[in-house]
Amino acid sequence: MIAIKNKQDCCGCEACYNACPENCIRMEFDEEGFKFPQVDSDKCINCKKCINVCPIINKKAIVNEIKEGYAAINKYDNIRLQSSSGGVFSALATHMLEDGGVVVGCAMTEDCKKAQHIVVEDPDDLIKLYGSKYIQSEINKIYLDVKLRLERNQKVLFSGTPCQVEGLKSFLGKRYDNLICIDLICHGVPSPLLWKSNAEHIEKKKHLKLTAVNFRCKKYGGHSEYGVSYGKNRKMYYQPKEVDSYFQFFLKDISLRKSCYDCRFKGIERVSDITLGDFWGIEDYAPDLNDGKGSSIVVIHSKKGKATFEAIISSLDVEQVDVDVVFANHNKAMCESSRMPNERSDFWKDYQKRAYKQLRKKYAHVSMKTRLKIILKRIGLLDNIRQRRKSRG
Repeated sequence: MIAIKNKQDCCGCEACYNACPENCIRMEFDEEGFKFPQVDSDKCINCKKCINVCPIINKKAIVNEIKEGYAAINKYDNIRLQSSSGGVFSALATHMLEDGGVVVGCAMTEDCKKAQHIVVEDPDDLIKLYGSKYIQSEINKIYLDVKLRLERNQKVLFSGTPCQVEGLKSFLGKRYDNLICIDLICHGVPSPLLWKSNAEHIEKKKHLKLTAVNFRCKKYGGHSEYGVSYGKNRKMYYQPKEVDSYFQFFLKDISLRKSCYDCRFKGIERVSDITLGDFWGIEDYAPDLNDGKGSSIVVIHSKKGKATFEAIISSLDVEQVDVDVVFANHNKAMCESSRMPNERSDFWKDYQKRAYKQLRKKYAHVSMKTRLKIILKRIGLLDNIRQRRKSRG
């Protein structure tokens, strides 16, 4: 049976949980709020299926059929504004539904307290999958659901982090022509319980019950200026990334899962068919697509991935790029793990004994200078001040 001795050796993909024929594995939260498998040894039949599907234990070398890169933006601005990047996932997902398939991806629960993978069959529900969720999603039994649909010859588009995609592929154990996998350029996954603490703090502070959250709200335009929106129905409470405590914990890398600091799924070569991410540095490679409304980098890894991308290309503006050059200078998260900060250990010790308000004050303090910059940006004066300084030399 599977036993996690070093927490860096478990990415929480839940492949083992899905593979157990006796249902003797349960996923339990540790003290940092991340899920790990726990085995009921009395029920275990020692079949070793949990071990055999672990994508870390059974990590294999990857050689892709294709390596092509593109800068891409959705031609429809309303789609891009709902998306974290350039709206490419929306086009892929819509195409899959129109082709009679289903889309599996990450959505927030109705109470906005956690993220989980769901199956979408109705186009009206696709919006639930749009946008980044800076929280590790619960897979639950979704791999089993995907396998049943594939065996019935239903087409499936699966979207997730690189470890979740490798977890699914390892669980399935064979190639399915009716499966398209999309993974993301992942910086690392923050703690689900930390997010829950943050959400409850916002509810208490603002006297509301969350019904919506947007981790990459493009309130002031563009994918380089974003923040988090919390709210009830259409009344949203917005916080720029510079002042939102949860976002600050994420950007400081102190809230990530331990396996994210030694991620085994980095690199340009992937088991997925397509990789999507923000195109940081697009102005250097495809300036004509840099309109400030969000852009995507698309990496094609397989013939299936290329055929799928070509099927939606009429809905996009695209320009081919050299991915080796791009990732050597930008989007370092494609190939490099986040670094564990020295204060991470103290942060999680404080998480156990301090109220979230105290944690926020100690590790996400916002200076008056930062607050002033945000105010100036909102009223449109910050750019003017910067231009005057440049003109003065």
